[in-house]
Amino acid sequence: MSDGDETLWPVRRFVTLDLETVADEALVSAVDGEPSRPYPEQLRRVLAERRARTGGRSDFLPLPYHRPVAACTLEAIEEDGAVHVVDVGSWTDRRRDEPDFLAATWDRLSGASLVTFHGKGFDLPVLELRSLKHAVAIPGWFPGRRAGGVEEHLDLKDLLTADGAAVAAPLDLYAKLVGLPGKEDVAGEDVQSLYSAGALDRIAAYCMTDVVQTWLLFLRWRMVEGSLTADGYDESIASARGALPALFARRLSPEQRGVLDGFLARCGGFLGVQRADGEARRAG
Repeated sequence: MSDGDETLWPVRRFVTLDLETVADEALVSAVDGEPSRPYPEQLRRVLAERRARTGGRSDFLPLPYHRPVAACTLEAIEEDGAVHVVDVGSWTDRRRDEPDFLAATWDRLSGASLVTFHGKGFDLPVLELRSLKHAVAIPGWFPGRRAGGVEEHLDLKDLLTADGAAVAAPLDLYAKLVGLPGKEDVAGEDVQSLYSAGALDRIAAYCMTDVVQTWLLFLRWRMVEGSLTADGYDESIASARGALPALFARRLSPEQRGVLDGFLARCGGFLGVQRADGEARRAG
């Protein structure tokens, strides 16, 4: 405690991260073994083999196939019992090459509390494998990870299932449970076709909707489990509500902003919730 009755709150930096990927064209061609075959046919054959290997249950390719084409981040600082959104970032493979993106991402994650949905099972392993492909040295990451790595990795898929004790649901379902829009006109399985059509900004906007909903769901989870007070939660939600439109205007392309303005409007019910509503329910 400080002088008087004020609590000394720790200062923490959070980075929420999400990737969107397509199949690595060079790896698909190498596995198919017929470089003269048109790429769409190569990919069709690789996907068909995957379906056959899983008895028709899935055509989701193993992690080494996944090449990031878009990535989004949301950065926030926790201080004095509330968490304030301070930055967002959006990358596509047509704006900056992949090795530079990987190096910048590892730098941004250093010392942060990382927030993801299924990041332990997908996003972080993909980043590691792409660093392996491009010989991007990250010597501080692996020793750091064994000792805590990023300050901590808060994977909502684990948090919401008691580390796998319960059956996991998609982010879409958890988002809709709390009144967020969830997935709308784009889902992960659409990314390959959108990429083929050159719709990189549409992919990046979709990625940012997942990042924002992961962050807001994380704030709600922290209020429920008690590491944010009701007042701290209200202030944190108010920060997201106030900061995101201005950050989108400053940091994102016009095409992305056009999608995200509508998305934020559809988040209005969640972003407008005040503590008094919860108090009224508890009092009733």
